[in-house]
Amino acid sequence: MFHAIENHIAASKMSNREMVKEMTKDEVINIMLESINTDNRAMGLQAGISAEDMETQIAQSQPSLGFMMSNIYDKLKDSGVIA
Repeated sequence: MFHAIENHIAASKMSNREMVKEMTKDEVINIMLESINTDNRAMGLQAGISAEDMETQIAQSQPSLGFMMSNIYDKLKDSGVIA
């Protein structure tokens, strides 16, 4: 039990950088795309768009969204926001 508390204290002293899993650019972009797709599904269904139409629109948007997310990632990296 004591060791668990010591480990927790040691972990809490680590910087966020040390605790965060290093991710590849593709992993980060996939997380952003999943978030956008989830939001688009919810908004589409609220707007009365059928699930089938929504999935078609999401599939069609992936190349352009991927391109935009890649550019955003690059800008964040170039500005030092992400390592």
